[in-house]
Amino acid sequence: MKLQHYTLRYLAIAILFIIAVWAGLFYAYITEEVYDNIDDGLKNLKLHIIREAQVNPEILNTHEYGINQFKITHLPKGNYVLTNTFETSKMFMEYDDDYEPIRKLTCVFNYNNGESYQLEIITSMIEEDELLQNMLVGLLVLYIMLVSSIILLNHVLLKKIWRSFFELLDKLKNYQITSNQSFDITQSPIEEFNNLGREMQSMIVRTEKTFKSQKLFIENASHELQTPLSIVRNKLELLAENSNSEQQLAEISTIIDAVNRMIQLNKSLLTLSRVENQQYNNTRKIDLCEITDELLIEYDDLITYKKVNITKSYTQHFFIDINETLARMLINNLIRNAIIHNYPNGDIIISSESNKIIFKNTGINEPLDKDSIFNRFYKGTTNEQSTGLGLAIIKSIIDSYPHIEINYYYENGHCFEIISKQ
Repeated sequence: MKLQHYTLRYLAIAILFIIAVWAGLFYAYITEEVYDNIDDGLKNLKLHIIREAQVNPEILNTHEYGINQFKITHLPKGNYVLTNTFETSKMFMEYDDDYEPIRKLTCVFNYNNGESYQLEIITSMIEEDELLQNMLVGLLVLYIMLVSSIILLNHVLLKKIWRSFFELLDKLKNYQITSNQSFDITQSPIEEFNNLGREMQSMIVRTEKTFKSQKLFIENASHELQTPLSIVRNKLELLAENSNSEQQLAEISTIIDAVNRMIQLNKSLLTLSRVENQQYNNTRKIDLCEITDELLIEYDDLITYKKVNITKSYTQHFFIDINETLARMLINNLIRNAIIHNYPNGDIIISSESNKIIFKNTGINEPLDKDSIFNRFYKGTTNEQSTGLGLAIIKSIIDSYPHIEINYYYENGHCFEIISKQ
């Protein structure tokens, strides 16, 4: 969920709660004010009626509610409390043909002759149910307008406010540590985004420095190890030629195999370092199907030894813009990977179209971890011939060219698919 939608969700709930509380308090306040105003009017009317009654005794004969909406009832002699009593009730209204709410004031007053009379005054008042209904409709419209306004402001203002953040995020997504591009930040009017950009820039500089140091170390170490390892292998081969003991010869052969694996690993590390250092710059349009045919001839002895069946199906030849050395290295690793991880009498199927080439081979009958197979030193099998760097070299070559990508999937065999994005 996006940040603006996340905040908007809680903001909408908060506004709904605030409006509900405010509506309750406002309703209570309004009804209280209405009652106070009505009661004040009734009390004022009471004073006028009593004064008029002292002057005009005919008013005392008003025994039913009429136009003046009051009635006076004679009371027997006694001690009465001269206080005002208010109550809310309902009375049938002919115009509305329904019972409507009224407010009634009841009080006792003494006439000039000492007689006591009860005065009842009524007046119509607001209908609470209609008031509540109208208020709810009004508040609902207000809530919808508020939320709509906030959504509109979120879309307009937050899009502008967060523009610097998303520009920074896009740069971070497109950044590759193996490229030579600099990570430049654009100044933002928001200080927090500027701080974030500067910290990211500083972190990237430190990461690049560490990465370059590691690459330089691996390249130098691999380069320096080549000569000693070659000398060790040559000396061991001389010892093997002059050995008269079969047991000693077997042990020397085991050591030679181990040294050969070290030499192969060393070459792979050196190759990987050179690819990541982008030492292969010249590119041209290369036919990967043609390179595949050439390398299959070179691997003919190993293919015969492993008894692997090769099937080729080129619907169309696959051309890409790439350095020729890297193209040969790419196909070489794919073919070698398909051979050494195959079993005797297994199959390798190579097919191509105008925008892709697929290498499919039999092997272990379960898919490999597609999230890890291109990592360095990942081994899906225990094959001693594998250095764990072949697929890492392939991925490094592919990553050097944004217009191509490689995918792995399992479909009755292990499939490696190189696709052109162009």
